[in-house]
Amino acid sequence: MSDQATLTQVPVTAGTFCWNELATRDSSSATTFYTALFGWTADEMEVAGVPYTMWKIGDQPIGGMMTMTDDWPAEVPDHWMSYIAVDDVDATCGRVPECGGDVCVDPTDIAGIGRFAVLTDPTGGAVSIFSGGVDVNPSGTGSFCWNELLTTDAAVTGAFYTSLFGWTTRAGTPMPSCEYTIFHCGETCCGGMMTIDPAWGGAVRPGWLGYVQVDDIEAAIDRATSLGGTLLHGPADVAGIGWFSIIAD
Repeated sequence: MSDQATLTQVPVTAGTFCWNELATRDSSSATTFYTALFGWTADEMEVAGVPYTMWKIGDQPIGGMMTMTDDWPAEVPDHWMSYIAVDDVDATCGRVPECGGDVCVDPTDIAGIGRFAVLTDPTGGAVSIFSGGVDVNPSGTGSFCWNELLTTDAAVTGAFYTSLFGWTTRAGTPMPSCEYTIFHCGETCCGGMMTIDPAWGGAVRPGWLGYVQVDDIEAAIDRATSLGGTLLHGPADVAGIGWFSIIAD
């Protein structure tokens, strides 16, 4: 792994992940946790008149955070949202029902930035789509390096994403409890998918999970737990790929 992120901007490629965003009811605690854990800085600003935090490595934006207000339904937990770039948000939303999903936030303009919407796949997993601007996600330590779908029905959900985004699927390295699917945008690996194991219990919901690259996973786990985080899984070795863990903030 590299010692630092490659801080560059490249044009958005439709069908690839372009942003990761935290929605939380406690932005102060989240800022303390993530800046200490990953070495991010938090740039407070307004986006379309709404307070917004930009996570950065140096001067490079790598993700964002919004505070969940009282308008959010009480049953929606704090969560990370993954964004997929598309050429036309409205046209993509128009195809969602025929692919088996729902549009839960209609196409919306972000003044001077772009346009987005929020979708749910057939099992209820949420994902955002976005058009406009450039892909600001860098690569390297401290940056988002992977997005992975947890689902209750890989066949149905896989068909939704391949139909909607033109992705193809290939078999990945099998996990202990299930097969693993790699989504491809052209020849580029753009994300993964695995089936939720019933043994995990009802706390695991369908949805996308973002991965952040670190240099030392044991050190990152120790740092996260010392900051009040909870280790949910791992560290685990994926043969030929690397080590991972899942942590709750």
